[in-house]
Amino acid sequence: MIGGLAVGACDFGFDVENQVRDQLEEARQRWQEEAIQDYQFVYTQQRGDVIVDTAEVFVRAGTVDSIATSPADVPEEELLVGTVESFFDLIEPRIGEEDSQFGANFDEDQGFPTEYNAGFQDDRRDQDIITIEFVDSVEDVQ
Repeated sequence: MIGGLAVGACDFGFDVENQVRDQLEEARQRWQEEAIQDYQFVYTQQRGDVIVDTAEVFVRAGTVDSIATSPADVPEEELLVGTVESFFDLIEPRIGEEDSQFGANFDEDQGFPTEYNAGFQDDRRDQDIITIEFVDSVEDVQ
């Protein structure tokens, strides 16, 4: 893992904000350079009191093909991410946001997010995601 991002609600100034944004964009660029369109993505998630032991996502041609969760009764709208790109989209708005503190880590080689957590000072529920497994071989994606 590389690039632990950690930014708080305090005024760190634009230099730190720009550095964090650059780290995120470098990870996103590594991901895009890999050009992986078919993959399996398994993660755990907690969103407030909603705990997802695992979310197993199958992505084909860059679009979610299917999602299976454990426990099975987790509504899809409670899931924070589907594709790796949506994981980046979840993290990006936290940069410079006044009402949150967050941290994120990315895979050193392929750039996909491996860990994310955010705490909010407003009425939003805290968020935590940890990537358990990432399979990028077309043959391995069922």
